[in-house]
Amino acid sequence: METKTEAEVTQDDYTIVLAAVLQDGYTLRHASEELQNNYAIVLAAVTQDGHAIFYASKELRNNYTIVLAAVTQDGHAIFYASKELRNNYTIVLAAVLQDGYAIFYASKELQNNYTIVLAAVTQYGDALCYASEELQNNYDIVLAAVTQSWKALKYTSEELQNNYTIVLAAVTQDGYALKYASEELRNNYTIVLASVTQDGDALEYASKELQNNYTIVLAAVTQSGYALEYTSIELGNAYDVVLTAVTNNGRALCYASKKLQNDYTIVLAAVTQDGYAIIYASKELQNNVDIVIAALDNFDDKNEMCAYIDPKIWKNTEFIKKIWNFPNITHSKLKIYKVLSITIPHTILDLLWMLI
Repeated sequence: METKTEAEVTQDDYTIVLAAVLQDGYTLRHASEELQNNYAIVLAAVTQDGHAIFYASKELRNNYTIVLAAVTQDGHAIFYASKELRNNYTIVLAAVLQDGYAIFYASKELQNNYTIVLAAVTQYGDALCYASEELQNNYDIVLAAVTQSWKALKYTSEELQNNYTIVLAAVTQDGYALKYASEELRNNYTIVLASVTQDGDALEYASKELQNNYTIVLAAVTQSGYALEYTSIELGNAYDVVLTAVTNNGRALCYASKKLQNDYTIVLAAVTQDGYAIIYASKELQNNVDIVIAALDNFDDKNEMCAYIDPKIWKNTEFIKKIWNFPNITHSKLKIYKVLSITIPHTILDLLWMLI
């Protein structure tokens, strides 16, 4: 006669297993097959951790009370429920109230149930993706969905993507939602202004007309300098628009007109915000001492920055003297100047330096 090991005795001991699952429901996985089919043990386990239902017997995964307890604790546990119970109104409602995504596992019939879908999208807006086509065109459901998650606008009908209230709710939460709005609403001043105020880069999805609207564009570049990429040619050459953009993000200088990439004030503002922006400045301003010093001041790796500036500037002794005490600059020209300055007076060295 075979005798049970100590581990097997433990796995089959009702009191020990009950105490374990009360503390951590997932320990049901260590219970014996017999206790995984025990109503009290499994109920205690799934009440503590809904996912523990995975280790319950097939019989108990079809038990209404067990499954209801599991999905109430973790809506995703419905995945392990029987097909029959995934079509049970009360169980599915409890599941989506806890986790809207649980609607993915519901029956097609319940994915078309107004109350269940409304509960699901209120908890998790993107659950609209799994609703029936009919409910994806329901105003109340879609409004609840986009209010919770702007991305839900992607899953609604073309009709509601053209609904002012729904689209405004979506873009107010995240301007990027403008991408999924109808062509008509992407040309609506209020909608687009709300979008770019929340996310300047949403200007990409605005109509050509509104990409040329001063107020819209200024709001966009104020929120995100990079939005300058999506402006009209005319506003990409507007001084105050570009200045606002580069003040927000220096690298937006790359989208400015050639004329403004050669504007001292614009470029200084850009490199003050981000030294790397100097690579987008005109050759003339890449050789301007004040601009280069500001760029070096606002870039962590000074030596890397030296690779981006015009080599001609190293012939400028005013520049050399200004960066004399900059930490960690090991450029060869600076080293040479420092060595020569030990033995050659600066007045003479400055004259010779232009010839080196």
